[in-house]
Amino acid sequence: MKILLTNSTDIYGGGEFYVLELAMALRSRHHDALVVCKPANLLYRKCREAQLPVRAIDFPGQGKLLKHILLLRDIIREEGIQIVHTNSNYDRTAGAFAARISGAVHVTNVHSFHSLRRNLTHWLRNARATDHYIVDGDCLKEMMVRQDRISPERISVVHLGVDPDSMRPDKALRLKIRAEFGLNETHIVIGNVARLVPFKGHEYLLRSFEAVRKNNPGAHLLLVGDGERRAELLELARSLGVEREVHFAGFRDDLRALYSAFDVYAHASVEGGGETFPFAILQALSQELPVAATRVGDVAAMVQDGLTGFLVPERDVPQLAQKIALLSGDPALRLTMGREGRKLLLRQYTKDIMVSAIEKIYESTLQQAGRKDRAPG
Repeated sequence: MKILLTNSTDIYGGGEFYVLELAMALRSRHHDALVVCKPANLLYRKCREAQLPVRAIDFPGQGKLLKHILLLRDIIREEGIQIVHTNSNYDRTAGAFAARISGAVHVTNVHSFHSLRRNLTHWLRNARATDHYIVDGDCLKEMMVRQDRISPERISVVHLGVDPDSMRPDKALRLKIRAEFGLNETHIVIGNVARLVPFKGHEYLLRSFEAVRKNNPGAHLLLVGDGERRAELLELARSLGVEREVHFAGFRDDLRALYSAFDVYAHASVEGGGETFPFAILQALSQELPVAATRVGDVAAMVQDGLTGFLVPERDVPQLAQKIALLSGDPALRLTMGREGRKLLLRQYTKDIMVSAIEKIYESTLQQAGRKDRAPG
């Protein structure tokens, strides 16, 4: 199959990682996958480094929609693209209409728990220019059926997956990262990997960590990620008196090394910001880390309460602190839960499982559209 994968964002987060991993996997399965993204995005550089076919389009936040529809149309026709697979808001619209006027099918991934119908253009795109939707979790499918009035037959839930071998813990990397932050093996490191934005709930994680420190003075919190709340969160850590034990690592690309340095993974997202099925928790499971997380989106599918970690209500600082403290103080429990988490990952959430499901959606969508053997003209 000839597939165009698009992403129009400026950031490099879970959605962009998904495009990169999917493109590499599709090509390893002998499909022709081409990525289109912004030239300044880290996704573009990573595609080049991986020797993936990639084209740069400087997508705007909004406006100039016709221009970008025509740019994508030209690429579809030049490359004989059969499937346009979009992944973020602006390219979802431009890619949908470009596919429609070119005779390709349009499949879109929805990674965030947000409505897709914000204006008349979106309504037209959803109703007339999108053949199938792929969503990360059941909660998102339910919302789209209820709020966006999209038929459930047009929506497939495909949970994200990771390569379980690419994130195995590494002792040498563990020591290296700990040394970088002035930590040793006597310290218990609680890790979090997320953009520093409101819906990731860092405020509640910091307040929980303050309570954990009272009973476990060897605990440290390592926050990996950058974003709009960095200065605010630094000030909060200072006001809570834990600024020396909270380490702000900023954006990092050496995630295997950072996860290797963690003992516990904590994720404190809140509803309303879009959290559905974060890669960060899957990467923690891959590293055999126990997880303490809030019950939002489809997180409960990954964090099976009492088996692979603990779930608590969003914004519940005392409960989150209690669960993190329990894991921090019990090495045997950490080991047991970590092993169960990796078993769950291997059964349900590997990259191979994810890509196989997406291939089937591509095939069935092409067949339903009557375009299985016909390249766009």
